[in-house]
Amino acid sequence: MATTARAALFTGPKATQPYLEFVELPIREPAAGEAVVEILAAHVRSYVSENLSGERPFRSIPPMVPGNGGIGVIRAIGPGNTLLEVGQLVAIDPAIRARDNAISPDTIIMGFYAAGPGGKSLHSVWKNGTWAEKAVIPFEVLFPIPPSLQEKYEVHTLASLPGYCISYGGLWDSLSPGETIAITGATGPFGASTVAVALAMGARRVIASGRNEATLKTYVEKFGPRVVPLVTTGDEAQDTANFKKAAGEGYEIDVSFDILPPTAPFATARAAINAVRTNGTVVLMGGVRANIEFPYSQLVFNNLTIKGRFMNSRSAVVQLLAMMEAGLLDPMLIEYKTFCLDQIEESLQWAKTHAGPFEATVLLPNAKSNQPFPKEQ
Repeated sequence: MATTARAALFTGPKATQPYLEFVELPIREPAAGEAVVEILAAHVRSYVSENLSGERPFRSIPPMVPGNGGIGVIRAIGPGNTLLEVGQLVAIDPAIRARDNAISPDTIIMGFYAAGPGGKSLHSVWKNGTWAEKAVIPFEVLFPIPPSLQEKYEVHTLASLPGYCISYGGLWDSLSPGETIAITGATGPFGASTVAVALAMGARRVIASGRNEATLKTYVEKFGPRVVPLVTTGDEAQDTANFKKAAGEGYEIDVSFDILPPTAPFATARAAINAVRTNGTVVLMGGVRANIEFPYSQLVFNNLTIKGRFMNSRSAVVQLLAMMEAGLLDPMLIEYKTFCLDQIEESLQWAKTHAGPFEATVLLPNAKSNQPFPKEQ
């Protein structure tokens, strides 16, 4: 029987708060390949208030419920399951891909992004994200959380998983153990995730670059001497020389990974790319809006591989959970601030003003206060 769930609904951009409306959202019976999930924890990104105000518009179609993935419990399940069961604690990966195109599937991010005709088609079925008590989620983005992790971490801590997965999505086929990687845009939350994941994958040295020297110094405190902080100057030639030097005597940079925000100039990333060794790899995963300008001959003669990467594969979630279980990746390095659903507007402002690399804002849609759920739930 269909039911309802309380949800924070986005109906369109608003210049000032409140950005969202509380509604009782109909929750339909799950079809084949779907489950109804009770949402326990969902990340609130620092830039979401800009999406809701229209300053940085959603590529999506309101009305919809925002929220990009999270942690929840399966409460009802449609036919076709082989692994998933009612009552399981699951991680929710926000990237939903078309099932009927194996070669170039359209992809949406639940509660955030849908572009093109294919994206709009997917969005019409799974447009609502996780800022709600319950949501209908397709099987392929649900991942059971092993009992060992349930004992080790509370649900609000596990909500950091999607950020790590995005970073791993750009690194899994580009970085090998023992290699040296330079990260541009390292001082934001996704940059911090990339540093952590690169270390977990066995990087010899991680060059974490950015403009905030104080923030970069915390990386060494958190992760140890395998992280080398590099403050960029804005002088492209000087920055390239600094990147090369940071690799260490006798070593070169194997991988350049960019996760810069939309407002950053491409020159910042290019300085690191110029420092990559012959036969090296460049991964572009940030939001830079500028066109890429790069010497054609340099790409050819240096045999550089350049990859654009959007989100992560399904297997990334399973592998990241295993890294957490093995102690290679520690989400407890992050300081979490939790909010209940009634505090959604407050959480948006907190997230915006607490956007450091080791800060996370987490919504607890089914909690009656901003106190995290106990582990046994």
